[in-house]
Amino acid sequence: MALNKMEDLTFDGTERVTVDYVKGILQPTPTCDTWDQIWNFQAKPDDLLISTYPKAGTTWTQEIVDLIQNEGDTDKSQRAPTHERFPFIEWIIPSIGSVCWGSWYDHVKGWWEAKDQHRILYLFYEDLKKNPKHEIQKIAEFIGKNLDDKILDKIVHHTSFDVMKQNPMANYSSVPTEIMNHSISPFMRKGTVGDWKNHFTVAQNERFDGDYKKKMANTNLICHFQF
Repeated sequence: MALNKMEDLTFDGTERVTVDYVKGILQPTPTCDTWDQIWNFQAKPDDLLISTYPKAGTTWTQEIVDLIQNEGDTDKSQRAPTHERFPFIEWIIPSIGSVCWGSWYDHVKGWWEAKDQHRILYLFYEDLKKNPKHEIQKIAEFIGKNLDDKILDKIVHHTSFDVMKQNPMANYSSVPTEIMNHSISPFMRKGTVGDWKNHFTVAQNERFDGDYKKKMANTNLICHFQF
């Protein structure tokens, strides 16, 4: 479903969205219904695709890229909400229990392997948090932009979590409540690394560690979940 069609959705924000499978991966039904169009999408040579697992820095990266492309002009980044400036190939609807969009392991490993065959810049959320200026400069260079320190510092400030959380063009507050009810769960939560420690029990952490070791055994990709 194209993002500009989202006003056609009529479900209540508290209701669960129906889901189905596409190629063995659980997806919201609207995505399944338009899968042929999504699968047949043809990118142009100069298209820039931002591919992230849900809730893994998507909006943050979009805002950074927009400011880089406009050389730090924050007025231009206020021209429209993020989802209009960066249309999704499919409209992403929040998960409803079972994990939609497939395995996180498959996502991160698949793109890690693909980077050796295609022009891909692989970024880590933790690196962006630890040294945002350095990572933003990497993104700018990948895009082909040569930005001076003043513009880079400006982008670092305007893409900080606290600033973006108050930015109506980035925090999804312009999305109708029927689609995204922020009183139930705000779109932008904490923007921190390692918050899992406040939610996982010792047993849950041990279970995750075991699953992670098993699923990531055949890759040299190393992920960090805390500083």
